[in-house]
Amino acid sequence: MARSRKKLGEILVAEGFATQEQVDQALKMQSGARKRIGEVMIDNGDVTEEQVARSLARQFRMKYADLTKGEVQERVDLSLLPRDLIDKHKVLPIGKQNGRLHLIVHDPKDLELLDMLRFRVGVDVEPALASRRQIMDFLDSSGGGAEAGGGAMDEMKETLISESIDKSIDKSVDRSIDSSIDRAASDAPIIKLCERIIKEAVRNRASDIHIEPMADRVRLRYRIDGVCVERDNLPKRMQNGVLARMKLMAGVNIAEKRVPQDGRIKMPVTNDKGEEQVIDFRVSSCPAYHGESIVLRILRPDSVRIGLPNLGFEPDNLDIFNRIIRRPNGIFL
Repeated sequence: MARSRKKLGEILVAEGFATQEQVDQALKMQSGARKRIGEVMIDNGDVTEEQVARSLARQFRMKYADLTKGEVQERVDLSLLPRDLIDKHKVLPIGKQNGRLHLIVHDPKDLELLDMLRFRVGVDVEPALASRRQIMDFLDSSGGGAEAGGGAMDEMKETLISESIDKSIDKSVDRSIDSSIDRAASDAPIIKLCERIIKEAVRNRASDIHIEPMADRVRLRYRIDGVCVERDNLPKRMQNGVLARMKLMAGVNIAEKRVPQDGRIKMPVTNDKGEEQVIDFRVSSCPAYHGESIVLRILRPDSVRIGLPNLGFEPDNLDIFNRIIRRPNGIFL
């Protein structure tokens, strides 16, 4: 029988970090403040961030990493992850062992982050816990740090938003989002963003584009060489505009959001060799918990013109293969 997980307040009292009265008071304030009980108690001055981090580590049965200790600081190796990921998500890699990346995080409930990192680095992640303040202090003291390589995604460090929508337009995105998806002008903010997403994916030899609404953001991922890598997080306020624009381009009903739909986009795109190709995109939309999820499968014309001789057959095996597949019936296994 699985052991039930203790509540954070119980652990704080058991460790002597807080009194039961302080926990009860924080619980009363929690619903109105819309914060976690640990955050409320830190704001009240009842406990410190480190005490909450220690208690969370015990609650989730994770290792606690005290970044004030020299032996923990020496284990940190910033070259194991791209610096943009480290700075954005406030994580610290502390080594690889048995095919697993050991990582210091500050939120044990952020499972989406761990899933994203598994996709990004291609290995399983073993998290340890530290307070956010300690992680930020360490990053501030480490300066620029080392940057790890990352293949095609290293060329895409900048955000898509900044290059597609200037600040003056971005402030009005909420108000203009429905009208901008139908505008003929190529400088409409949502149109520019969607076109940039598609063209960038083609240039980076991606096979799929995933647009996935989450609770507080819209996750954009490309599938490159069979691995999904996170490209950007779009603001939640742009979700309806981006999804509607993609559906409009695919020729499906933008008003229907309750059933899956399939469509097709055909548009000219300049590839990584500087050549313009007309590329087909198979588009699938599917209702999900936080909004419709859309996947674009990129169908490259050059990928279907390989021909049997280029598959690597020896001449005699190719002759046998051709004779077999031209028979009117039977199966070739």
